[in-house]
Amino acid sequence: MIYSPEEITDREGVSCVFRSLKQEDAEELIKFVEQGAQESPFFPWAPGETRLTADNAEEYILDFESDPRILLLGAFRDGRLIGLNELSDMGEWGESMRHRCLLGAGLLKEAQGKGLGKKLMLTSISTAKEIGFEQVECTSATDNAASCGNLRSIGFQEYGMIPHKRKNKDGSYTDELRFVKWL
Repeated sequence: MIYSPEEITDREGVSCVFRSLKQEDAEELIKFVEQGAQESPFFPWAPGETRLTADNAEEYILDFESDPRILLLGAFRDGRLIGLNELSDMGEWGESMRHRCLLGAGLLKEAQGKGLGKKLMLTSISTAKEIGFEQVECTSATDNAASCGNLRSIGFQEYGMIPHKRKNKDGSYTDELRFVKWL
């Protein structure tokens, strides 16, 4: 799905553009994932784990552009990708799942605490409703208080936990909370 550019401002009054990623954003996507993995233990990948290349990043973006039921929504500041939400259709698993979607989100450290994450989530949720989804599901590490608080503040409800979802390099584990929001 293509999301047309929309200018928004964060809590500090700094301008940002929300829009779908385009094929030419492949390098920005790679930089975003690599930087996010370095900055945060909550990113889906640990440093060095991502296998994104210019070619497969372009293909990944094209998949989102061509499918009207999925969205790759970026927050750009001065041409740099600083936030990303991925809305995925769970209907791929079968017709009985077409009412559900999965929402993944991430922000670089420089963008956190300024209201952008919440605005990206609300924009993605609104788009999910327009597409025709009835529920949005997402996850968060149990110790990511900012993420869990943000999800609860916009109406997500906790419905379960996966213990030891991720094994960290130091041998410790991170548990994951599951959330759902009915539209």
